[in-house]
Amino acid sequence: MGILGLVLAGTGVWVLGLRHFIARPVFVEDRTHRVWLPVGYSVFGIDISQYQRTIDWGKLRQERIAGQPIRFVFIKATEGISRQDPLFAQHWAKAHAAGFICGAYHFFYATRNPLLQARNFEQTVKLMPGDMPPVLDAEVDNHQPDSVIRQTMRTYLNELTRYYGVKPIIYTNLHFYRNYIRGYLDDYPIWIAQHSLRSLPQDATGWIFWQISDEAHMQGITGFTDLNVFRYDFDQLRALCLP
Repeated sequence: MGILGLVLAGTGVWVLGLRHFIARPVFVEDRTHRVWLPVGYSVFGIDISQYQRTIDWGKLRQERIAGQPIRFVFIKATEGISRQDPLFAQHWAKAHAAGFICGAYHFFYATRNPLLQARNFEQTVKLMPGDMPPVLDAEVDNHQPDSVIRQTMRTYLNELTRYYGVKPIIYTNLHFYRNYIRGYLDDYPIWIAQHSLRSLPQDATGWIFWQISDEAHMQGITGFTDLNVFRYDFDQLRALCLP
């Protein structure tokens, strides 16, 4: 697979297989995919949007990261109150047909009506048994007060919980998490974006997905792809999905 490097960031100890960081994680360099992989995770996935225009799903199905297949694909569905990703329907159908566990996400704006944003997503995404819960992508504050950001997010999340019957996942970065989510929306599972070896996802106590790179190279996809790990094992990933 082209793993040629090993880094221990800091002076802490990492126990292989332990699902929680003791101090600093060990990373191995995967030159084939041009990423640094945190040791101790075996469930990998990607997230895509219209920027991954052409995907050879057969080749992607054969891809291996640290000897493991790509298990899940998150796909951008909607943005704001009226936008739909132009390739969502195509990506959604082909990812399912290729046998991946699928999830859909909405890019959220605190300056837009949260119920209209939820309706945009609900009218676009028909989740089925075996799909992952819906995802709220919250990463821009649009210079809104903290209280407005939290309340609009809560309204959106409550509506999706009502509609789909499952608690949504929040995708965010460490900066947004620390400023707006931690201590206020801790009852939701977190998908954290953090691409640096120097900071730890353990800062987001409820994280279950970790986006480790936005510049991975994947077989079957031209250009960069976001690469993610799931915190637990494959059985727990399947248990997370809609029944």
